[in-house]
Parts: sequence; C-alpha cells; structure tokens
Amino acid sequence: MRICNNLNTSICFNYKDIGITYCTLTNASNGKGWPKISDNVFDGEKINWTKFFEERSKEIEAIKNGCERHECKDCQQITDINFCDDRKIHYVLLSPWQICNSNCIYCLGHAEVISAKAPNYYEYYKEYEEPYDMLSIIKDMIANDVLAKDAEIDFAGGEPTLYPKFDEIINFFIDNSFKNIIIHTNNIQYSKAIERGIKENAISLMISIDAGTKKCHEKTKGVKSFDKVWHNFKKYSKARNKNYTMRLCTKYVLVPGINDSEKELEEFIKQSKKNGATQVALNVYNQLLNEMNYEEKLLNHLKQLADFWILKAKEKELPYILFPNIEYVYQKLEKQPF
Repeated sequence: MRICNNLNTSICFNYKDIGITYCTLTNASNGKGWPKISDNVFDGEKINWTKFFEERSKEIEAIKNGCERHECKDCQQITDINFCDDRKIHYVLLSPWQICNSNCIYCLGHAEVISAKAPNYYEYYKEYEEPYDMLSIIKDMIANDVLAKDAEIDFAGGEPTLYPKFDEIINFFIDNSFKNIIIHTNNIQYSKAIERGIKENAISLMISIDAGTKKCHEKTKGVKSFDKVWHNFKKYSKARNKNYTMRLCTKYVLVPGINDSEKELEEFIKQSKKNGATQVALNVYNQLLNEMNYEEKLLNHLKQLADFWILKAKEKELPYILFPNIEYVYQKLEKQPF
C-alpha cells in the first residue's frame, strides 16, 4: 500500500514558528513542507496523543486513497510499505535550534553565535528559542508510553551542542534506557553528555568535517576549527569501551569547486582512520546540483570522486555509507558505485 513513512513513524520538533510536525523534511525546506500539527492536537503545552494518532491515521488514509497533500508530490518518503498503526512513535527528529558556531558554505541558513557580553544577548537568543517546551513534551511522550522503546532519537540543528537544554535532554533519554540516539554535529564543542552516551553504548555521532586539510576545512566551514574538531573526535573515540556497537561516523559533503579533489578525500579518509572513526559517509551539496540542473559533466565528476573515495575507504578497511544525493548521481548516470 502506498503511504508516507514519516507519518508511519515520526514526529519532528522544529525551530521557531514552524512548530511540531509529522514530516521530518519540513525543517529542511525552511517550513515550506507540512504544516504544524493542529491546535486541536497541541494546545501549546501538551499534545493530546489520542488526537495525534487519529489525525495521523486520517492523513495516511488520504494518501492511500490518492489524495496526498501537494507538499508530498514526488517525495521519496511516500512509498509502498505496510502501515502498522501501533499508536507508537518510532522516530523523533529534534531540530529546534538554528544557532551554529560554524558557517558552512553549503548551509541553507543559520544564526551566528554572539558573545554573552553583547548588550542584546538575551533578546537575540530568545528569538531562536522554540515556542514550546520540548523537554516537557518528551517527558510526556514517555509518561504516556507513546514513544517506542527502540525509537531512534535524531538530534540536529543548527549546532545541537549549543542548544541550552542539550545535555539535559540527552541525559534524560539515557536515564530512560533509550539506546539509539544520533547526534549531528560539527564537533567544535565537546559535550559530557555525548561522552556519557558513548561510554554507555547509547549514542552515534555523525560529524560533518567536509575536508582533509586545515586550509580546505576553513574554506568549507568558514571557521578555524580543524584541529579542535579532530581533538574532540579523538576524545570521544577513547571514551568507547569494548562493548561499543554504535557509530562514530565522519561525513564529507562534496561542494564542487571548493573541496572536490582526490587529495582532500584521501586525507579525510586518513584522518578518519587515524582518529578512530568506525564509519565514513559521503554526501553532495544538493542545492548546487539543482542549480546546475544535474549536468552530465558534473555528474561524471562526482561519480569519479565517489569511486575514488570508496576505494580509499576500502583500503583503510573503513565501513562507508553513501547519502541519497550521491546514490542519485549514480542513478542519473545509470551506473553502480565502484
């Protein structure tokens, strides 16, 4: 049956007035995707979970009957899968925060960190606080037994480690025995909560590094943090014990004209192996692909780089993953990864 995998499993806590949604892609489109859940379901403080699942079921029925929302047109999340309405949430995306301490060249938008001594410090940060108490809602999810015990908790940003309640939320999940927590971070700021999660085999890291050398890293990330990022990564790696089965993954986002060289890719693989990565990931700046209309010359260039990257990962015996944007490059060329 043709339904939406997001509706089947998910809830997303977005930043500012985008609100709480079923769709986890809404924040990536800057609020242009699904609307927030209705006032009938969420009164601004608490979610009525009975109404939450009833509303979700109605949307799923609409998709099954071919009446999906216009926002869903051509979305990869709508697929032929079985819908099991177990009245549980299996995937939580926490993305309530736009503040970031890097300035990635491929970023679609974020707010900069300002000094606590700035005269407008409190007003500035208040603007970027979500208009609801996320931690209170998370506690209510667990109290009402609507969050599956094996749920995947995905914390993104901005830079999540800068979120004021980050450590408190992470520690709360660990205290309640959730063991599948993923943190997307630039790794500039070290977190004791992340260290604890690694020690207790509860946290995977997805760290965007995007370069193999200090010069290219600064050009791609917009800040001088290369040495600090790897220093923090090594500390996290050393926190692992022999029972650690999660992932310490370093990610490389290809940006044509900026970091798209074999030298950078090879150095990235070397640094990842040297500093204790258990996995590497490759992505490509999707917005640029769209702007360049998937030109064949560009696609072939990206495929050549991806093949080279895979070869170097195999040489270092590093497990690797390709993000959907990279897989799409191969599909467009009707090729298979090296």
